Amino acid sequence: MKLDIDKLEFIKNSDNIYQIFHDGKPLKFWTPVIEAPFGVDHEYNKYLIKLEINENESNKYFSEHAYFKKILLYIEKLVKKKMEIDDIEFKSILKTRPNKGELVECRVKTLKKNIMTEIEYTDKEANYLKTIFDMPKNSWVMAQIEIYGLWDYRVKDVKDKNKVGLILYVNKIKL
Repeated sequence: MKLDIDKLEFIKNSDNIYQIFHDGKPLKFWTPVIEAPFGVDHEYNKYLIKLEINENESNKYFSEHAYFKKILLYIEKLVKKKMEIDDIEFKSILKTRPNKGELVECRVKTLKKNIMTEIEYTDKEANYLKTIFDMPKNSWVMAQIEIYGLWDYRVKDVKDKNKVGLILYVNKIKL
């Protein structure tokens, strides 16, 4: 799918949350095979999965990770341009770590405190009845990511750091 800035729509969901649609559909795509170094985390009353983009040439998925990062940065660029957000106000979805790959923080999808994110183990017999919480640390996964929306806590005429950012969900994980 080719992303077009004119087809991006922002629908206000609450005071500070906007849902993002492209040509009337949510932005969903699959990651390359990527590492989830911490498994499922619980922070700020949310379940999170952090995915590590490793652009080290020793990584056999090096080129796929570089392309995935390029897509994420392009989406950020389009959103900033469409919403007229300055670079200082925007908090990137890529978290840089010294001497390690960058992390992409994704929320586990929930509805009324029920986990909606699906997990599919390649060895179904050995992993019968395992849930997303049984996903081990340092797992190599493919994940379907949804760029759900945008949080915006800017104050008019004040240029503060990290006042706007994207909300990412993991819809499905193949382990």
